[in-house]
Amino acid sequence: MCGIAGFWNVQAGRPLSNVTAMLEAMQHRGPDGQGTLEYEGGAAGMVRLALVDLSDRGQQPLWSDDGRVAILFNGEMYNFREQRSRLEALGHRFYTTTDTEVLLKLYLEHGLGFHEHVRGMFALAIFDWRQTRPGRLPQLLLARGPLGIKHLYVYHPAGRTDQVVFSSEIRSLLASGLVPREVNLEGLAGCLSLGFVPQPETVLSGVRMLEPATIEVYRPGEPMFRKRFWQMPAYQPKRESLDEAAERLRAVLDESVALHAMADAPVGAFLSGGIDSTGIVALMRPRTSDLRTYTLRFPEIADSDEADEAAATAKQLDCRHTEVVVTGEEVAAILPRFSADLDQPSADGLNTWLISRAAARDVKGILSGIGGDEWFSGYPSAWRMSRLLATRLGRLQSLAGGVAHLFADWMPLGPLRQPMESLSARRNTMATWLQPRTAFSLRAARALLGLPDRGISAEARFETMLADDGLDIWRETPIGLSCLLDTCVYMTQQLLRDADASSMAHSLELRVPLVDIELVNYSRTCADEYRLAPDGGSYESYETSGSKRVLIKALSDVLPEGIGQRRKKGFALPIAHWMRNAMRPLVEDTCGDASVKSRGLLDPALVARTRQGLEAGVQSAAYPCMWTLMVIELWMRGVVDRQPSKQLACT
Repeated sequence: MCGIAGFWNVQAGRPLSNVTAMLEAMQHRGPDGQGTLEYEGGAAGMVRLALVDLSDRGQQPLWSDDGRVAILFNGEMYNFREQRSRLEALGHRFYTTTDTEVLLKLYLEHGLGFHEHVRGMFALAIFDWRQTRPGRLPQLLLARGPLGIKHLYVYHPAGRTDQVVFSSEIRSLLASGLVPREVNLEGLAGCLSLGFVPQPETVLSGVRMLEPATIEVYRPGEPMFRKRFWQMPAYQPKRESLDEAAERLRAVLDESVALHAMADAPVGAFLSGGIDSTGIVALMRPRTSDLRTYTLRFPEIADSDEADEAAATAKQLDCRHTEVVVTGEEVAAILPRFSADLDQPSADGLNTWLISRAAARDVKGILSGIGGDEWFSGYPSAWRMSRLLATRLGRLQSLAGGVAHLFADWMPLGPLRQPMESLSARRNTMATWLQPRTAFSLRAARALLGLPDRGISAEARFETMLADDGLDIWRETPIGLSCLLDTCVYMTQQLLRDADASSMAHSLELRVPLVDIELVNYSRTCADEYRLAPDGGSYESYETSGSKRVLIKALSDVLPEGIGQRRKKGFALPIAHWMRNAMRPLVEDTCGDASVKSRGLLDPALVARTRQGLEAGVQSAAYPCMWTLMVIELWMRGVVDRQPSKQLACT
């Protein structure tokens, strides 16, 4: 795990100085070492967080035997031992015990097909001088793993694709001095609407996120070549009993957890007390002699967490357990740092940031339960989507929602706004999924920024996004559609990006055994009825809704008795309560008239209307609306305003 950065075919007076500045801006991603390389027209480097082969031999870049190919790698290859043995049989020699060297040899052996032999998470750069002289401009390959767990930002100076600047973080791009500090208003509109910037757009103009499962190759004097090497499999459920499906899933889980727990440095686990994290910890425990676990507690609101359940599970499994107590007063104090650490604004990620800060004092890697809710219908939206078409009440709500939709956007914030929005969201399954994940409507978000209304709905945007990924949403069941939206949109574009930024801010590698390629293949062959009751059941508990039915069955021998009778809580934060209490001064400081007018980015009258909704007790006005506005302003202060020599520009 590390941070990588560089530029190619870009003229800079002192290339190594530029790259060194980029690496220093993300030193938190790699406190264990730093390496660089320089060539005609550019330079590149990395900062290292060592979990595999802790010796200096693992420092990057790593080079081929002939010194003509080099690699910079951010991530983990979990099947590297297996592939190493195969490559040794083909005659390759190894000088380290790192997964990075295995990746390099795979590229030398298979070229652009190297990814076919990799199981893991990665964003990488490979520099190839085999067609030119060393020191001259090499061929550059950039790649991002199939599930998008690791990230890579790309910028083309003056829009020219024969020049490229790349990095693991936006702040690193800015530190290069090669990327203009222009805020992308279209990306910011997405953030205001959805709570995150939809990929591949970013919050900076001209900067994009390299898409998952993508390879880009830059050759001197040739057009950039792009290859998409993986797509989500079509849904093809197996005909099998619940017992057979659970047995098949357990084999996948056992293998994935074992692979993700491997390291030469201490690795712990987040433990919320729910099904996903409890299952991971239980499967880790026999493989880890001294397993440390971490959970959050919110003492200001009764019954708002699962800290007691987590503590009981940790005790039962004989883990060394840490409970992180979080108060609104503390959150108000750390929020400015957190907002900058996010790298680009998001309404999510604080829970991971808080618990990672505690875990990083003891371990260098952490396993998380991200993926369980997404693959196995753990969110309320899946239940609502299923009921919409499967029940008479749902079909009536759909008709009424179509009428409510005509009025909801224009209704002022007040006691009637939220129920109208909730009813409007029942007009179709896509809108039902979007409703709990929407801060401002797309029209309202654009109005806040003074952008014209394009008349494009958020539903249409995500339909197009999934179609571009080769997915036919019209052939999906409501349960299948919720799974695709949860994984391809929420998990990939927000949850994993925020989790990576939040954990690496504390030099902690976050690993996700439930976001594994074999778990994907399993999920796309698992019958809907084993993930959720066909009509959604009752959301009072996992058992009554059928949510995660096959997962609970697969882990039945290691989960606490009665866990199926619980209702999901997880690491959700009591943000609305904090906004109306301990964080009120910060709300005024960041979203008051003086601050909004000084920034000149948002419409002061529309922001004031949202503040009035907060004062009136409108739930959505507190979170996600005011929270998102506050995080954006704090991000601007922590990232944009930190460089006073240049003025902020917006495009």
